[in-house]
Amino acid sequence: MELGLFQKDALIEKLAQVFYRIQGYTVPQNYRMQNSTHPAEKACVAMALVAIEEVEFELAGDGDAEVIKWQQGQSLGEDRQFYFCRYEEFALTLLTSPAINTTRVEVTCGNRKLYISEKEITKEQATEELQDFLTTLAAQLQTLSRIQFEENL
Repeated sequence: MELGLFQKDALIEKLAQVFYRIQGYTVPQNYRMQNSTHPAEKACVAMALVAIEEVEFELAGDGDAEVIKWQQGQSLGEDRQFYFCRYEEFALTLLTSPAINTTRVEVTCGNRKLYISEKEITKEQATEELQDFLTTLAAQLQTLSRIQFEENL
């Protein structure tokens, strides 16, 4: 189960206030801990974020993770092999050309190309580079999902 942005925001506030209360302090229930500039309150917000991320990480676990496998497409000639896979809106393609030791990988989401790489590497190495890119992208998108308007003081 993944929390929505509003659920996560509410949980951060609730946990931060609990952590603050454990230290012997109180704030009004409608007080916005995430807007605070006080170091102790900011620390409680940071602890809440870490707690939520740790729980999400544990719940995500790799035990039941879905595995996406390359499927071999129709050969494009004796010296070129084509592989592909789809996951919801994402399409991944991998084209190998052993004669010139080149592998091309593309990732698209809908009609937008997100990643293109063409190098003199094996299809396994290209897959590892793609996994590294997607892992980094996922982490950065998770951070970007926290975008919000700054409150005017």
